[in-house]
Amino acid sequence: MQKFILLRGHEGSGKSTFARTQIHQFQENFPDAHIIHIDNDLALTDKNGVYHFDFEKFAQAHRDNMAAQQAAFAQGQREPHRPMLVINANPNQKAKTCQQWIDAALQHGFVVEVYRLHRFFLNLHGVSENDVQKSYARLDANPIAGEIHIF
Repeated sequence: MQKFILLRGHEGSGKSTFARTQIHQFQENFPDAHIIHIDNDLALTDKNGVYHFDFEKFAQAHRDNMAAQQAAFAQGQREPHRPMLVINANPNQKAKTCQQWIDAALQHGFVVEVYRLHRFFLNLHGVSENDVQKSYARLDANPIAGEIHIF
């Protein structure tokens, strides 16, 4: 089993928590699986779990993560019998970009699941309520065909 999971959601929607749950479930079914967790926030969180936004670090994390995602797809294609989960927990709001990632995963033989998270937890990044609502609205305006809605 090789699976690509794309999590779409505004700040505070529970993407990181949902990602950990999906990773755990996959590992239960495939204990020897190779897991690639793509999350720009991981690069902005210090060893004490405190989030510090820095645009340059964020931009570099994004570039590094996209390279890691593409490398994982290529590895999956080279090793089709190796269980692998690639999970991208970034809130990209551009349907076109998300579709490119989905298409790349499919071209490399991955099963694809897309989740749209609608929950509203306290966001840990200090994003204003107004900006969270704008992010939510942008996601609603840019749906992905077949995405699974989690309320």
